[in-house]
Order: sequence, then structure tokens, then C-alpha cells
Amino acid sequence: MNLLLVAPVVALAACAGADSNRAHDWQPQSAVNRICATPPRGLVVSRDTVASLPTHATLGEIKRRCDAGDTTLYDAVGWQAAAWAFPFEGARVVAVQSKHGDGDVVRDNEVPDLWTVEGDSVRLPDGQLMPRTLGALRSRYAPLVVDENIPADDVDGPHARSCRLPYLLFALAVDDTARQVPDSARVTRVDLDGVDSLPRHLCSDRRGEPR
Repeated sequence: MNLLLVAPVVALAACAGADSNRAHDWQPQSAVNRICATPPRGLVVSRDTVASLPTHATLGEIKRRCDAGDTTLYDAVGWQAAAWAFPFEGARVVAVQSKHGDGDVVRDNEVPDLWTVEGDSVRLPDGQLMPRTLGALRSRYAPLVVDENIPADDVDGPHARSCRLPYLLFALAVDDTARQVPDSARVTRVDLDGVDSLPRHLCSDRRGEPR
């Protein structure tokens, strides 16, 4: 074997490997971390945190927990607001700043006042996966307060709240026009919208649920 030829080849291979490693090391962090890390307890939505993200912190502080994501526009049918979407495996978490409308931008020094969470991996405060239907929600978290189904161009569909978890608002998808929302209605999303409690009269006469 000609050692004079082998040595340059080995040296070139080593340099190529080093260049490849340096290229990887210099990738922007957002190109490496395309989704947020899932906490050990899973993607739990609670009053104070959504997954690993604190709900009472400024958006800049929240981004330091996960630098993945991008700006987005929250659309509630007739009302839009600037927001930041955090991608998780099996879920999408959106932090909304509702006073900044369409055409405006989110502010890192301000606290989001609305959170929306959707996906197959979303869990509620008890650690259980979010129910997929109104009937399943009712059987587990009754009593509920459920909107009437009133189709309109400027209405974002019916919603439900549990008297046990009043700070969570569940969005429902209905396939028919019946005024009373059926138990087969799909739960499509859960929101944290700043409501901490429900008027007592809305829950006091619903202790006998489910119906």
C-alpha cells in the first residue's frame, strides 16, 4: 500500500467530518428544536400552566421555556387577535394577546390573556386525556353549563364549561341544527379565557347531572 497516498485521503475525510460537525453545530436553534418538549406529566392544561408553559408570565418569559413556534392569527369568527403558536407533539398551544388585533403583532413584554389548546394529546388537570365528545365530558366532569346551538355567521359555535373546572372553556362542533347540543357533539378545543368561577345559580341546579 502506498502510505503517501493514504495519509492525504484520511486527512481529507477527517476535515470533511469536522466541517460537517461544525455545520450541524451552527444550525439555528429553531431549526433543531422544531417542537416544544413534552413534560413528564404530558400536555396538561391547568389554571397556571399549559404543558410546561406558565400562563401568568409574559410572552418573552414563556418563549424562554420553548423557543419553537411562530406568530399566528387567532380567529374566533368575526374577531381576530395576534397570537403565538407553540407546537407540541400531538398538540398545538396558542397564546393570544386579545388587545392586539389583525395587522398588529404580539408583544414579548405582555402577558397572554387567552390560551387555546387542541390536539389528541391534550390532558386536563386530573391527568386524563381531554374527552372527545360532550357526552364523555359530561360523564366525567358534570355538572356542565352548555350553550344552546344557535348557528350564526358571527358565532364561534357552542361551548361548554364544567362547574368543577370553570376556568376551562370547551369548544364544541355540532353536525345538526338542533337547538340543544347533543352528547355526540365533538370537543375540538379547550381554552383558558380568564374566567375563574361560574355564577352559583348556573351550577346549583345541575348537581343531578348527567342527563
